[in-house]
Amino acid sequence: MIDINDMKSETPSEKPAKEFVDGLIAKKPRDTAPDWIKCNISIKRADLILWLEQKEGDWINLQVSEAKSGKWYAEVDNWQPTKKTSSDNGSRGF
Repeated sequence: MIDINDMKSETPSEKPAKEFVDGLIAKKPRDTAPDWIKCNISIKRADLILWLEQKEGDWINLQVSEAKSGKWYAEVDNWQPTKKTSSDNGSRGF
């Protein structure tokens, strides 16, 4: 029989800290907004420009999420695909 505790990793995986975007605010659309409006975004130009100047790369991916309080916010999406190891070449050992 398999013990579920044996399946758990010994070191808990930690979620990376959320990175918020300075100068960018995401808001839920007003109740009377048309269906095609999914999100309202407000930008404070000076703050956003300063934040962007600190970043590297051509692209920054964001996610608009809803807090437990119901407030919407934008955070940086730092997800990266897992890299395949050299032994992961698609063969099935045949």
